[in-house]
Amino acid sequence: MSFLLFLMIFQQFLHIPAWLQVAGRMHPMFLHFPIVLLLFSFLTLWMPAKKEEDGWPEIVRFLAALSAVVAAIMGMLLSLEDDRSGQVLQWHKWSGAAITLMGFLFYRYHAFFSNKNKYGKIFAMVAVCGIMLTGHFGAELTHGENYLFGPVTKEIKRKIAPDEALVFRDVIQPILERKCVTCHSHASRKGGLMMSDTAGLLAGGKTGPLFVAGNADLSLLLQRIHLPESDKKHMPPRSRPQLTYDEVVLLRTWVNTGVLLNKKLSTLPAQDTFRVLATRFLGPVDLKDEQPQYDFAAADEKKINALNSNYRVIKPQGTGSPALAVSFFGKYAYTKKALEELLPLKQQITELSLARMPAKDDDLGIVKQMPHLRKLNLNYTEISSKGLEELTGLKNLTEITLAGTGIEVKDLEKIMGLPKLTSVFIWDTKVDTTQLAAIRKKYKKVKIETGFADDGSVITALSPPVISLPTRVFDNTVEITVKHPFHGAIIRYSLDGTSPDSANGEIYKTPILLNSSVTFTARAFKKGWLGSSDATAIYLKRGVKPDSIELITLPDPKYKANAMLLVDEDLGGMDFGNGQWMGYQKNDAACYLYFNHATNVQQVLLNTLKRLDQHIFPPAKIEVWGGIEKNKLKLLGKITPGIPAAKEKNTLNQEKISFPIASVKVLKIIATPLKALPQWHADKGKPGWTFLSEIVVE
Repeated sequence: MSFLLFLMIFQQFLHIPAWLQVAGRMHPMFLHFPIVLLLFSFLTLWMPAKKEEDGWPEIVRFLAALSAVVAAIMGMLLSLEDDRSGQVLQWHKWSGAAITLMGFLFYRYHAFFSNKNKYGKIFAMVAVCGIMLTGHFGAELTHGENYLFGPVTKEIKRKIAPDEALVFRDVIQPILERKCVTCHSHASRKGGLMMSDTAGLLAGGKTGPLFVAGNADLSLLLQRIHLPESDKKHMPPRSRPQLTYDEVVLLRTWVNTGVLLNKKLSTLPAQDTFRVLATRFLGPVDLKDEQPQYDFAAADEKKINALNSNYRVIKPQGTGSPALAVSFFGKYAYTKKALEELLPLKQQITELSLARMPAKDDDLGIVKQMPHLRKLNLNYTEISSKGLEELTGLKNLTEITLAGTGIEVKDLEKIMGLPKLTSVFIWDTKVDTTQLAAIRKKYKKVKIETGFADDGSVITALSPPVISLPTRVFDNTVEITVKHPFHGAIIRYSLDGTSPDSANGEIYKTPILLNSSVTFTARAFKKGWLGSSDATAIYLKRGVKPDSIELITLPDPKYKANAMLLVDEDLGGMDFGNGQWMGYQKNDAACYLYFNHATNVQQVLLNTLKRLDQHIFPPAKIEVWGGIEKNKLKLLGKITPGIPAAKEKNTLNQEKISFPIASVKVLKIIATPLKALPQWHADKGKPGWTFLSEIVVE
């Protein structure tokens, strides 16, 4: 009892050695033993007095008191290691100590309690209630708040429609409640962090803020999530249910979007990445009265399945609803024919997204045949005034987005008169916002969203320039344009990856035509403003493309993808959790590239990632094997990229393996992850990760 009292009083000043931490971790499995013995010893007060002559009840009381002290000491040691805080933890500690004291008193003064049987029974019943209360507090610590009474008191939440959902309350908070709040709540503030409400979330914990709004890569929340599960700092702990891939992507996108809280999901742009992911995450609403009612029949399911693909996704708008939403992905896979093939479903399509597809005015002649279309996304397409004329017959259209198109004010008149139109999005267009007053006055029921307009009154850091084409692989030449929404901003750029400043770097004036591999970096500057951060895109000129690819080793399940990701002409960015990377840690990254005909090659380039803060390093070694037959390959070349220094920047790396010209039909590429992180790293000695997103053969 004295040692337990010492721990209770001086707990804030103690550091527990590893061997005592082991004893503390035995608390959950040992505590049931004293509970049973204490309950049984209290029952002896209701037993006939002659049973006491046997002597065994006294032994039970002694073991109960002793084991209660041991369990309480273990619990204290566990709490000192676990770095938890919170009111419930304190109640659990003190109630546990009280039960321990009562068990000791019952053993030491049993003769008194036995002689004063009435008081003894009251004491025993109070102790039993104390055991139940202590167990209740313990359950809240390990399983979450209101664990015991949750099934009968928890409010049943109805499934909310995406149009009604609030970003934090209905999308983000449910994820945190399932995977984080058990350890980070009012009851148990592990690491000083409380994630059960927005105040605690924004306050952060002992290690600082939980996130940097707008930058998931610098946010502690995402850094801890992406650590290997074997790392003790990985969250959630290995023993807890892990976040799914969709949940991780949603949290990352939420942080990058700016950590929105009480904003309605439906107020975000229709093609906003977070809105798209959150809508998919929330899923269709089952309640029919919350869905729009349509008077047309559902399409044949076989027909829908036949038209569905990775590049043309067709989804129902709700359970039992005949309405369909169609989205196109991959601009190189899009054709007018792919759009025309949807006509058998024209009666059922109510939402259509052609965002960033090479859609032209003629394509809208197909779209106008969809009589029940309500939402149309044409962001960053090649649509002009002529195309908008095709849409005048869409009597059910309520929302259209035209960001990044070439439309002008005079073109809006062609669609503003549609009877059900309520929203038009026209940011980043040629529309002069000063000329919108007359149109807004004429069409008061239509909300026209223009985005941010710089009137010169805002003094802040500039946002990065917008590069028209993201990082990619190209064949012969590629033309890129760079824009900035702030009037008067000067854009400077470099082609070698160096960061321009306000005095150095080429000034961007006209589109840039590239015919070789470059790392394009641009920054925006304006007098009286802080310069923007870098906007970087990597452009790789492709040599020969393999006809097929085969993975020899599979990536970690957390970062798996189809083998074609390595030759899909789409380079992964700095966000390694976006599905564009394959991650390897426990085994080599190895694959075969096949060519239908003998092909001369002399260089292989691997697009890899360097994120030192996330254990992601360049491969320790890369080998390229080649030949005509798969079982008769010879080593063509190899490199050892070397271990980065501690303060090197996180970057995309292009590892080049050059060799004498060889005629091959098969290439075998092996990238070996770093076996142990360097001594300068905070997690030195642990295995590193290798991430690949594209292989270019020349």
